Amino acid sequence: MNILFLFVLYPEDPNSSHLTKDLSDEFVQNRENVYVATIREKKLGLKTTLSKENGANILRVQTGNMFNDVSKVEKLVSMMTMNQKLLNEIKLHWSDVKFDLIVGTTPYMANATLIEGLKKEFSCPSFLILWDLFPQNAKDLGLIKNRFIFNFFKRQEIKNLKSFDYIGCMSKGNQLYVEENYSFIDKSKLILFPLWSKENQKKLINKKEVREKYGFGEDDFILVFGGNMGKPQALENIIELANEVKEYRKLKFLFVGQGTEVKKIKDKVYYLELENVIFKDFIPREDYEQLIGSCNIGLVSLSQKFTIPNFPSKSMDYLKLGVPILALLDDVSIQDYGVLLEKELGAGIVCSSGDKTTCKERLLQLYKDTETYDLLSINARERGKMYFNVKNNYNIISHLLSEKINS
Repeated sequence: MNILFLFVLYPEDPNSSHLTKDLSDEFVQNRENVYVATIREKKLGLKTTLSKENGANILRVQTGNMFNDVSKVEKLVSMMTMNQKLLNEIKLHWSDVKFDLIVGTTPYMANATLIEGLKKEFSCPSFLILWDLFPQNAKDLGLIKNRFIFNFFKRQEIKNLKSFDYIGCMSKGNQLYVEENYSFIDKSKLILFPLWSKENQKKLINKKEVREKYGFGEDDFILVFGGNMGKPQALENIIELANEVKEYRKLKFLFVGQGTEVKKIKDKVYYLELENVIFKDFIPREDYEQLIGSCNIGLVSLSQKFTIPNFPSKSMDYLKLGVPILALLDDVSIQDYGVLLEKELGAGIVCSSGDKTTCKERLLQLYKDTETYDLLSINARERGKMYFNVKNNYNIISHLLSEKINS
């Protein structure tokens, strides 16, 4: 079959790994014809290109700048212009391809103009990977306060969702939320489509060597937060937890990544005079996995303001490397992601992000109870591998298409 994937993030390095690339690579492994359209920010200084990479056809379309140190105005202009650019370039290069399915992703690759234009050109169904629910998430965080602006984006969201024939939801709670709050969507269009991970190649990690490289001791108990550091993550909760346990000298908190809240939390660390918090900026993907695998606990944090269930994608890296998770969650996500993590997978421990006392107790439980810790680590690797295997996602889409063909 011919599958067109629309990904806003896709590594420039053909040998690199990423959540999006792992999915398209799985289709290549199953001898499907894979086409990927992605953006290439102007600041990279590279033009639009079409290439063949590891068996997949990759179209990188030069657009405006979107991420990191980009002004809100520039980002808005890029968002408003990129969909038409993508549509034009896809039609230019692949007009002779008979696509069986178009796969879009929220938040940026789900625009109705793009999807409807592609469906009209290629006469095929569309599948949405629903990673977030904008604008409700922005309203929850106080990023959108004006009801007219909210209603404008809400109308656009409805238009976008209606352009898809199928919608894949990350979790049971996510799917239930959509069913209850988006009555215009036929429930038969909704499919459970969990996050995924490519099975770890079981590369031997020399933890002693990796820890020495980054300035940690063999007996340090390292809690790592890897990924975007923005308002949704409410990282001040982790800093407060670090402050609560600062008397335990071997407990170290490591932040790896970038984001809009980095300066804010660094200032908080400085104000509290914390010596148990360390920051690392960009780390190459392979080095990043080596570092994560050398840590003791993977941290997840979500703002208590959320009213929608969220499923942090950073969990995939923690689980496949056998790193138990300590999750500081909002009340909604506790009933969804939290139940799956703690009760079904048995791969981590959950607490309310607003309950400092319980968070401290649960952390110290992981630190002191080696038997519980070892069990969580085994479950993280083995059960996570079964539940979040990218092969499952391939099978879901393949089954969906076979049903449509035979109907």
